[in-house]
Amino acid sequence: MTMRSPLGRVRGLGSAKEGTDHWFTERLTALALVPLSLWFVAAVLSGVAADYATLKTWMSVPGNMTLMILLIIAFFWHASLALGTVIEDYVHYKPANVGGLIAVKFCCIFLGVFAIVSVLKIGLGG
Repeated sequence: MTMRSPLGRVRGLGSAKEGTDHWFTERLTALALVPLSLWFVAAVLSGVAADYATLKTWMSVPGNMTLMILLIIAFFWHASLALGTVIEDYVHYKPANVGGLIAVKFCCIFLGVFAIVSVLKIGLGG
């Protein structure tokens, strides 16, 4: 048993110097998702009854394809950061924590690349 207070045990350890970057990146991706999500909802509502040929024509416009790819990147980057934070905060068993973080990163990368390739395939006439 020690006579030191909790403050005495942590004094001098310093910060990890990583929290600010993570916090800023998560806020930046959230900020990017606001206009991109509004654009996406408007695009979906304007083409509700459209067929595949109309989607291909719409997706072949460079601006639409670019915004869709930016939406995918921002979404999966934000999801990876947010789910990683949840796992770090609430999973206390170290192997499950590390495994969960690895699984989230790989799933977000895989699904993001898959979605971007799908957009490119549709937009470029595949």
